[in-house]
Amino acid sequence: MKIKTRQNKITRRQQVHLFLSVMATFAILFFTLGIIIFNLFQSSTYRSIDTDIKEQVTAIKKQPNMDTKTQTGPQGPGTRTDDKQPEPRAPFQASILVFDDKGKLLNKTSLGNRYSVLKNINLNKKNLNKKRTITVKKMSFRALLIKVSKSNNNPMYAGHYVLIMQNIDTQIQATENFQKILIITFLIFWVIALILAYVLTRISMFPIIKSWKQQSEFVNDAAHELRTPLTIIQGKLEYMLTKPNNTIIDEAESISVSLDEVNRLNSLTNNLLVLARSDQATTRMDFEITSPEFFLKDPIMPFKEIINSQSKVFQININHKTDVSFNVDRDKIKQVLIILLDNATKYTPENGTIRIYDHIEGSKYQIIVSDTGIGISDTDKKKIFGRFYRVDKSRNRNSGGHGLGLAIAQQIINTHHGKIFVRDNLPTGSEFVIELPIKH
Repeated sequence: MKIKTRQNKITRRQQVHLFLSVMATFAILFFTLGIIIFNLFQSSTYRSIDTDIKEQVTAIKKQPNMDTKTQTGPQGPGTRTDDKQPEPRAPFQASILVFDDKGKLLNKTSLGNRYSVLKNINLNKKNLNKKRTITVKKMSFRALLIKVSKSNNNPMYAGHYVLIMQNIDTQIQATENFQKILIITFLIFWVIALILAYVLTRISMFPIIKSWKQQSEFVNDAAHELRTPLTIIQGKLEYMLTKPNNTIIDEAESISVSLDEVNRLNSLTNNLLVLARSDQATTRMDFEITSPEFFLKDPIMPFKEIINSQSKVFQININHKTDVSFNVDRDKIKQVLIILLDNATKYTPENGTIRIYDHIEGSKYQIIVSDTGIGISDTDKKKIFGRFYRVDKSRNRNSGGHGLGLAIAQQIINTHHGKIFVRDNLPTGSEFVIELPIKH
C-alpha cells in the first residue's frame, strides 16, 4: 500500500512538472512572439517617420532657383518677396528650425504659434546627422539636424544648420495602444493555451502513466516471484550445511526441492525475457502462409495422454479445413495452444471435460479451448491477461504457474493481428477463444 501511495505521489509530481514545463514553454513562446511583433510594429512606425524626414531633407537640399521678382514665400510659390528672404515651409506635423553658426534661430516668424513650444531648443552641433527622439513640453518629436551647403538656392538655408522636427505623439499613442492590445491578447491566448495544454497533458500522460504503473507493478511482482524460490533454495542449502556428514541420499529431498525451485526460476526467467522482448518489439517472428492442420496436431496430441491419465475427458473437434489459410508463426501459435491446454488441464477436476474445437466466424478463424472447472468471474475476466495476475493465487503457485502464460499468449496473438478472450462455458467452466484473420 505504501509503494502504491509513493507511486501515486511520484506520478502526480511528474504531471505537475510536465504542466509547469508546458506553462513556462508557452510563456516564453508568447513573450518572444510579442516582443518580435511589437518591435516590428514600432520599427515600421519609426521607419515611416524617418522616411518623411528624409524626404524633407531632400526637399531642403534641392531648392528650386529663386527669382528676385517671384520667389517661394510663406504662402507658397508665386508670392512676391522682393525685399524678404523666402521662409521655410514644412508639412502639417513637422517644424523646421534654422540656426546660424552661432546658434541663433533665424526663422521665428515662420514658426507662428509653434515658436512658444520650440523656443527653448538650442543648437547642438554634436547631434549633426543623428536621428533622435526628443521631448519638449510633454510633446515628442523625431528630430534630425543637418548642415546645408552654402550653394543652396534658398538663402534662408544656405550655409545654415537646419533642425527638422516631426511630431510623433500620434504614433507613440498608437504604439502604446498596440502594446496594451498585444499584452491583453497574448494573456488571453496564453490562458487558453494553458487550458488546452492541461487537457492535452492529461490525455497524453494517461498512457504513459498507465505504462509506468504497469512497469512498476511488473517489477514488483517479478521481484516477489523471484524471491520465493530463492528463499526456499537458500533455506535448503543452509540446512544441508548444518549436516556436513550426511550423504546425497540423506539430503535427496532437499536437493529435489532445490532443483524444482531452480526449474521454476528458469521458467520464470524465460517468460520474463519473452515479455520484455515483446515490449521492445525485438521478438523474431517467422511468418508463413499455412493452414490449421500444420500447427494444431503437434500441441494437441501430447496433452491427450496427459489428460486421460488424470481421469479427465479430452474431446477434439477440429475440422482441419484445407481451404483456410493464415499468415502466422506456427511455433508461436503452438505455444499459445500449449498455454491454454496446460491451464485447462490444471484447473479441470477429475471426470471433468476439456475440449478443443474450431469455428469460422466471418473472416475470422476461431480456436476454442474449454474446460469444466470452477470458471472465472466477470471481474477476473478483465484482468486475467494481466502479468502475474492469478484468479486463485495459492492454487496457481502450487501448480507451478507464475501468472505470465496468458499475458504471453495475448502478446503473441496481438502480434498476429488477432484476438484472444475468455467467456463462460455453460453450465460450468471457461472457454478461451483465439481469433486469427483468414488470409484470402
